[in-house]
Formats: sequence, structure tokens, C-alpha cells
Amino acid sequence: MRIEDFRPLVFSIILAILSSAVLAQTSAVTRTDTIQVNVDNHTIFLYSKGKGMHTIVMEAGLGASHNCWRAVDNALSANARVITYDRPGYLSSDSCQKTRDAVTVAQELRQALQKAGVNPPYVLVGWSLGGSFARVFCGLFPDDVKGLVLVDPAPEESYARFEKESPEAMQEDSFYFKEVFSSSRIGEKAELHAFSMSMDQARKSDGKYTIPGILLIATHGKGFGRYVNDPGNIVNRIWAEELVKWANKNPTINYRLVESGHHIAKERPEIVINAVLELMK
Repeated sequence: MRIEDFRPLVFSIILAILSSAVLAQTSAVTRTDTIQVNVDNHTIFLYSKGKGMHTIVMEAGLGASHNCWRAVDNALSANARVITYDRPGYLSSDSCQKTRDAVTVAQELRQALQKAGVNPPYVLVGWSLGGSFARVFCGLFPDDVKGLVLVDPAPEESYARFEKESPEAMQEDSFYFKEVFSSSRIGEKAELHAFSMSMDQARKSDGKYTIPGILLIATHGKGFGRYVNDPGNIVNRIWAEELVKWANKNPTINYRLVESGHHIAKERPEIVINAVLELMK
């Protein structure tokens, strides 16, 4: 056997050791520095942990604050600087009147990072709708990003299929829309209004960056009722199929199917940690 044949195995062993070492440090909580910046006359709160030669910037999903990363940010901060933040209308960050589409979110994030003195390049991590925001950020500012981890992002091409193949799924979505629009969840409501626009902007961002990336696809957790955790239910299946199709059209993206619900960072944090560590290598 040639030496080259051992390289994938050696890399896997090294990655496993690194991951174990990082996870072992999660019991020692790293100090969090809170940074307030003013962007377009509204205050955005960022949270910084750790230090190192790499900077990881994490984008939450629709309806989620920076706390959605609490199972992974402390572990990653053992080897890097980790930045999480709250978009306008979430927790302490001010709401604003701008349309909350992906281009606006990406531009504001870049301004916030610059004002906070968090310099590129970044390893960008985006979950759910945050994956669309991350893709748009990469398309607008490709020189600022050196790695991309997408955690079960919303696949824009799936919604047309849901309407055709699973009308009951779209009915469930309509209940969710009504609930949010009648609520006081300001940030979530504003981003939901711009959801279709953000999906289109993410689609148009593809091809504008050639950043190495890892796509983590949850096998279940979507849909409704007793079949929500069945990978074969139509919503889970369409979601996964469309993400695989997307990855196959983007040669710098490697995808992995993960036995988890939609919130992989909460249910399988080691998977997200490993993916980020791999890109940092």
C-alpha cells in the first residue's frame, strides 16, 4: 500500500483527536465579551468568545437568537475566536424599519463586524434561514470568507415541490405564518415578510464565490405530526433531496447526511464542531 493511501485515515484520526480535545474543554466556560455597535442608526449586539488565528462567525436561523449556538460556540472558542450575534429585533438588538432580506442582513453583518474590529477572513456558519444569509454574504464579500458551514439550511427549491407534492405541509406553514404575523416577535416577523426575497437572493448568490464548504443535512425533524422524525416522510425527503441537488451543483461544497432533527447544533453538536474544525484545518 502506498503512503498516499494512509493520508485520509491519518487525517480522520487527527480530526477525531482534535475534536475530543475541544469537547473536553467545554466544561471550562470561556468568557464572553459583549460588543455593541451602531449600524444604520440601530444597535446590534455581538458576542465574542476565545481567540486564535481563525475567526468563526455564526448566523442563527429564523426566530432564533445567538443562544442557538450555545452547544458549540464554547467548544470552538478553545481554538478560535467565535462571534455570534443577534439580528435586529432579537433580544437586545434594536428593531429597524429596513426590509429584512438576506442582502440587507449580510451588509449589516459586515458593517457590524468592521465596527467591532473583527477582521476577515471568516469561517462562516449558517443554520436554517441563516444559511441563506451566509450564502448571500459569501456572494457579496467572497474575499472576506475562507470557509462555509451550512447547517440544514432552508432549500429554496423545495417550496414549489411542497405546494405540488404535499399541500398539507404548506397548510401547516400557513398556520405558522399567521401565528408569527399576529405575535410580538418583531425580528422573526420582519424576516418572514422578506422570506421569498431572501430565498431568491440566496439562489442568485451561487456561482459568485468558490469557498470550500460543508453542508450538513438533517435526515428528519421537518414536517408535522407523528411522522416528523421519519426520514421517509415527504417533507423530510424533499428537503434532503433538494439540498443534495444544490450541493451537487456547487463543486466546492461537500455534503453529509446527519441523523438529527433540524437543530443539528443542539442535537448533535459534535457534528457541527467537527465540520468547522475540518475547514479550519
